[in-house]
Amino acid sequence: MLIHPPLPGKWACNAVLALALVLAFCGCAVGRQSPVLSVPQTPDLDGVTRERRQVQLPSEGVMLAGELDLPVGAPSPPLVFVMHHSGPVDRDAYGYLAELLVAERYAVFRFDKRGTGISEGEYGCCEGDDVLAAYRAAMGEEGFDRSRVFIVAQSIGTRHLADRFSEYVAAQPPRGVVLLSNLLGPDEIGVISAPVLIVLSDSEPDIDRLGRAAAQAHRGMYPFGASYYVAEGSEHTLFDVSAGPIDWDDPQWPQRYHRGAMRSVLDWLEARSTPLAECSDGK
Repeated sequence: MLIHPPLPGKWACNAVLALALVLAFCGCAVGRQSPVLSVPQTPDLDGVTRERRQVQLPSEGVMLAGELDLPVGAPSPPLVFVMHHSGPVDRDAYGYLAELLVAERYAVFRFDKRGTGISEGEYGCCEGDDVLAAYRAAMGEEGFDRSRVFIVAQSIGTRHLADRFSEYVAAQPPRGVVLLSNLLGPDEIGVISAPVLIVLSDSEPDIDRLGRAAAQAHRGMYPFGASYYVAEGSEHTLFDVSAGPIDWDDPQWPQRYHRGAMRSVLDWLEARSTPLAECSDGK
């Protein structure tokens, strides 16, 4: 169920984010724990990428590893930058998301958290610093349209983004932000000075405050407003549990992402991905 205000044409083009989901993430909500993923997934990007660029990025004394996936048939695509949920997960925790987005001709940037994948260091330190360093490194790469950058933040990632949003804007103002498993209430979401899509599970105990009330507060502050989507039959991490709980040891768990939530993210991104030149021409 998607709830949103009418989308003004002017702000659809000029306002300065299927995702909708994430794997085994906790949410930082009280009493929630991140599932331990014993079978990391490698995305199948053959045939949809023209390049899978490996990026090294320094952060707080260690070297982290990232990846920029560039789609075929799009010389200057929009970029989706992924901010992780909590827990020691690497870039392939969002491999399924990369598959879906790259197939829709979005560039995608993911990275290995400190102490995971091929990133140096030990997990448990400096996550806010590391994800900001990854964003800055992504903005230093070529091959995508910097005027069409979107941030998709999951769970604790929504807090990391809010805590230092001005620094993300300084590196590159995002055209839009998707808050998956949102943790920002009405008093916190106002720092996100960009169009927002909130995606929540219908199992959230605080769903009204983190969904309807947060979107309403954001719309009261900015003309481009905010939308929210409620994923029915999902658990906190936005995977579909209508057929039963997720077995995180089953290699097929990435296929259980909530289809409706992902569709809401893809539709929302598409509505805001028009190149600025086309907007200026009134197209």
